[in-house]
Amino acid sequence: MAAKRKGSLPSAAGIPAPGTLPSPRTSKSKALVDITQSVTRMQMGGPCRIQGCFLQELSNPESQLAKHFWSKKEGLAQRLYSFYNHSIFEQKLPERMEMIWNKKMQKTAGCCVTGQLKDPETQRYAKIMLSEKVCDSADRLRDTLIHELCHAATWLIHGVRDGHGRLWNLYAKKSATIHPELPVVSRCHNYEIKYKFTYECLQCKNTIGRHSKSLDTQRFVCALCKGQLELRQPKLKDGTPAKAPLAPFAKY
Repeated sequence: MAAKRKGSLPSAAGIPAPGTLPSPRTSKSKALVDITQSVTRMQMGGPCRIQGCFLQELSNPESQLAKHFWSKKEGLAQRLYSFYNHSIFEQKLPERMEMIWNKKMQKTAGCCVTGQLKDPETQRYAKIMLSEKVCDSADRLRDTLIHELCHAATWLIHGVRDGHGRLWNLYAKKSATIHPELPVVSRCHNYEIKYKFTYECLQCKNTIGRHSKSLDTQRFVCALCKGQLELRQPKLKDGTPAKAPLAPFAKY
């Protein structure tokens, strides 16, 4: 998961954009005290007590939300955002948050982009970038989004760009306290990225993943042993082999 980026945008005719809030600042020290007290008041351990919680369901590959992830991912992202805003962030985030699915992000699952709108009314904004290549299942979306929203909260609510500092960590701890079914909100993801195309070294069996059939095996060799590379059978998005066999020329 990537670090946040700064930016500024012109405001639009006084109409708040998705993911914007007015810009009064809270001192970082006061924010740390407030969130620490909030976490301390909560009872640790035990099952989630939030009514209507559906987070655990997303870990079940047989659930409808997991099965139909690709056709429903935009709606699921907004549903998760509204749910987190209610259960964790106490409705202090904007009612709507701009979330953009990015096909070019290939190594990180998500990124929170933050900035401040220009005059006449100064407003902070945040938007979430989600990788189509890495954030490719319901549970990954669930876990990626809460990570990035902890970044958004430190900026939108407190006016602090904290990175993965104390303020971000307190929000991560609060998330795990309220929703114990969530995995630990960590600084970096350790997702195994599913590639459609895999090249294998015929000599040392080292493999190289690609999202497109872009590696010229006539020009490139294995970086480890200089052996010849060969294209394996392509895979579907779920990691299973594609049904159609490789054409003979595709192996060369």
